Amino acid sequence: HGEFFRNRASERELCQDFPGDKILIDGLHSMQVHLWSNGRNIDIPVVKVMNAAHYLAAYMFRTTCSGDQTEYDTLAYCSVGHDKRLMLIAIIVLAAMLQRTEGLRAGQCRDILIENRNEDFEEGVTLYERFLRSAEKRFAEEDFLTDIPAVMEQMKEKDEIIYQQAQQIQQLQYTIKTMEEKSNNTQIIGTQYKQDNNQGTIYNAPVTIQYITNPGEQNTSEPKQAYSEKEEPAYTPPIPREGDYNGVRLYIEERKKYDEQFKDFCLNHNRKELCTFLTKEFGWFVDDKSLGRNIQRNI
Repeated sequence: HGEFFRNRASERELCQDFPGDKILIDGLHSMQVHLWSNGRNIDIPVVKVMNAAHYLAAYMFRTTCSGDQTEYDTLAYCSVGHDKRLMLIAIIVLAAMLQRTEGLRAGQCRDILIENRNEDFEEGVTLYERFLRSAEKRFAEEDFLTDIPAVMEQMKEKDEIIYQQAQQIQQLQYTIKTMEEKSNNTQIIGTQYKQDNNQGTIYNAPVTIQYITNPGEQNTSEPKQAYSEKEEPAYTPPIPREGDYNGVRLYIEERKKYDEQFKDFCLNHNRKELCTFLTKEFGWFVDDKSLGRNIQRNI
């Protein structure tokens, strides 16, 4: 499947890379038992069918959706070893996959796949849906593009730029906060020297700056700290790159170790409210569904 998708070698590998595949794979096994029980001598090579469905999904989302049903049928036919029955099964699985994918494009492509089919195909779609446990949306369009080198490289470059900008912003915010705290706890004393001449008083105004925590203290050679160690802000992990939900999950876990207020916020708010808070913190939109999928993968 070359530039669009890397074939997975097992059901386990498919489920590891695409957790939403589990219900689709279980549905194929149930469909296989049903066919055998009703005298239909059809063997379903599950891994081959799932690889073909993923390849077609990647092709659809990477290229312009042509609107030609025959194009996708041909690609599916070649992907499953020129077997018409397996081609139809791969299309049925793809239709179920697209139904569980967020986005307008997914719905449009699914309509192209299933329109003007014969009764046997429609019966197959209905039968397969009976074996699926949930209609919950489990995929995002970008999930199908993870194997495309050009897309991966573009995303990597974009993420690196965003990550660097976020680091710079975070460092700048910390510097500003530190300066504000020092300003609030420090008095600046200026000593002016004046010189008299015939035309009046001239202020040359050299300024000597002293950092004094308490007004009664004498000046020392070294500036005093504006705040004690206990008053220093809690450690905050680096902001993850945009779209890096694995990094977001690790950020939450790490920050809860050092920031009690953040830990209390997590305990008393749901995931959507937490993602709204993190969106303001990170400067990029944190999707609660994408974060939820990542958490489920790492349970």
